[in-house]
Amino acid sequence: MLPKLNRIPRPTMLFLFILLLLLPATVSVAADSKVALTGGRVVTVSGADIEEGIVLIENGVITAVGDGSLAIPYDAMEVDCTGMVLSPGFVHPHSTAGLDIPNENLAVAPFVDVYDAIDPSRFFFEDALRNGVSTIHVVQGNNCVVGGVSRIVHPIGLSADEMTRMAGVALKMSTSPRNGYDRLRQLAELREVFSEFDRWREDLSEKRYEQEAEKDDELDPLPPEQARAKGSDLIRDEDLDDRHRNLAQLGDGRLGAWIYCGSATDVAPALSMIDARGWKDRSVLVLAGDSHLAAEEIAASGVPVVLDETLMYRKRDVISGDVVETFIPAVFRKAGVKFAIQPSANGTMPERFLGYQAARLVRAGFSHKQALRIVTLGAAEICGVADRYGSIEVGKMGNIVLWTADPLELTSWVQKVWIEGILAYDREKDARLERLFPEAPEPAAAGEPLQVEGEGEDQEAEGEGDGAADDAEAEEGKKAKKPAGDPKPLEETPKEKKPDDKPDDKPDDKSDNKPVEKPVGEGR
Repeated sequence: MLPKLNRIPRPTMLFLFILLLLLPATVSVAADSKVALTGGRVVTVSGADIEEGIVLIENGVITAVGDGSLAIPYDAMEVDCTGMVLSPGFVHPHSTAGLDIPNENLAVAPFVDVYDAIDPSRFFFEDALRNGVSTIHVVQGNNCVVGGVSRIVHPIGLSADEMTRMAGVALKMSTSPRNGYDRLRQLAELREVFSEFDRWREDLSEKRYEQEAEKDDELDPLPPEQARAKGSDLIRDEDLDDRHRNLAQLGDGRLGAWIYCGSATDVAPALSMIDARGWKDRSVLVLAGDSHLAAEEIAASGVPVVLDETLMYRKRDVISGDVVETFIPAVFRKAGVKFAIQPSANGTMPERFLGYQAARLVRAGFSHKQALRIVTLGAAEICGVADRYGSIEVGKMGNIVLWTADPLELTSWVQKVWIEGILAYDREKDARLERLFPEAPEPAAAGEPLQVEGEGEDQEAEGEGDGAADDAEAEEGKKAKKPAGDPKPLEETPKEKKPDDKPDDKPDDKSDNKPVEKPVGEGR
């Protein structure tokens, strides 16, 4: 039963009334928060760098970028970034690390979504912020025929819903044989998936036309082929079942196609399928192995690629026996293919840093600006989110990283990370780093001995105690030197009896517990 209002004290009612009035204002202030990052070198990626620049973020979106003359709103929270570098957050183009398992046991699973497998508690997401990654494309692994649907997430949040920023990015497929398959079986199952989908869609189209013809007298009955052609436009989302829904969205352009090719041999079937099904404008090849040998064919198709973390391909010459190294990004740059790179999933190697991977490009001849663009705006373009992420521009999301030095230097580290204008990481408050690298205690001033609080008093007490103990010992020594009273004579130890000695009247021999009997006439 609800309490009666007359039972509530008047001060309590007044407090609740004021709280209700202030609550909307509090929420509005939180939603309209503004952040001004000032004094640092701004690396915009899309344009020229700005020395001692200013970046304004309001409601998670960048509203202004300029030099020191830019006006800062009076109600903005200003963060001094002097001596540091501001850059857009890195974009991870292809990651399975945030999933509980990279692939399903089923070879064909177009009905699954990575949403159900994302684990926000994975250390991967926490470490991504330390490495300057603010946007991640979570996608299923390569060990499949047809996998599930991917999505774009931020590496912060308590649930997959909080982390997700774009659902339904692409459907994962593979032309390389999965574990236990050969190439013949892999391609046969891949073709059968779409052949079965085409038959199912034709039947659904014919059925939908017949349903509409029954309702509308103006629609005349048509032969099956014509009914299928006209009924295709009548298909609704509620008509799609779980198994075919994502395949249908792939066909009508709502999903992209990301196809894994583990070798150059697997590239041709992938390009053939892309061309036959009209996926050219929304397809990406995920390459590994010697796939760079098909760089010219990929360039002719105009399909972008995502390279494996192993950027160097090594092969031993069969004649000379020498190991020949090929830097794969240089091959695709020469061929004119747009590409993105991935960090390694191995946490013990420097390749796990996207900044280090980009630095390898600079070492191979890429300019600094080209290398930084590949891991930011270039990766965002391939993932289809370049309108939101990848550069510091007005209108884009405020995903910005504060570095202590150049982002591509291995000696620089991430100091702070803002995700949509909210401080998501602060190195000074990193609990894990504090445990790994605890601060050393400050040394004492020269000439002053280290002294624990209360130590001097303890020493004085001990000194007094020692003096009292010495007096007690001296007194005991004096007592020990005093002569004692008359000494007692030493008692002689009883000697053993000889055989001719006269026996005692009361023998001590009690070995026999029986009483000794005397003769009748004795003792008179």
